[in-house]
Amino acid sequence: MKLKLDDVKEEDKGILAPCGIICLGCDTHIGEGLDAAKNLKEIWETSNLRDAGIAIGLDLKEINTTLETISKYIEKSGRGGCPGCFKGGFASQFCGIAKCVNSKVYFTCAECDDYDPMAENPCPNEDPNPVPMANRAQMTKMICMRYNKDTCNNLKKCREMGYKAFIKEAKEKVENGWRTWKVISDEMVFTEAMKK
Repeated sequence: MKLKLDDVKEEDKGILAPCGIICLGCDTHIGEGLDAAKNLKEIWETSNLRDAGIAIGLDLKEINTTLETISKYIEKSGRGGCPGCFKGGFASQFCGIAKCVNSKVYFTCAECDDYDPMAENPCPNEDPNPVPMANRAQMTKMICMRYNKDTCNNLKKCREMGYKAFIKEAKEKVENGWRTWKVISDEMVFTEAMKK
């Protein structure tokens, strides 16, 4: 099936990232983690867990460290929900995949003849950029690892079904409780890449 950006309604352009992540089910997009963090912080602070924690075997230092971490998470996440990479979300500012797709006026990598979702590294286009997230091939490999090839499967399905049908299916999945964090691997993909 021949895919093209014109097949995607304007209101649906934040549903799928160029790399195949279903943005609609991403916590950065919907903010469930941020809401949970705010609730936990409020509950712990208003119930004075710092005082009562000892009764259930919690250490004051650990409580304080956890609250500090939650506060930082709220502060850094509090800039609003991500609209999705195609619509200029945070990651698209540095991501080599998003920049490439936008430069070709595609919606996703599924439109690119070079992209092979069945390959170990679906994008063969190595960039001279040494920053892994700005390098198309390296970022594609990291995304595939982080999302346990779910992104590759999504783009393969886009080719088979077309964008309209895939977007409909993605909306239904998310409505039924599917979230991207359910497919994320335990591997420290970005941490390892940033060490290089």
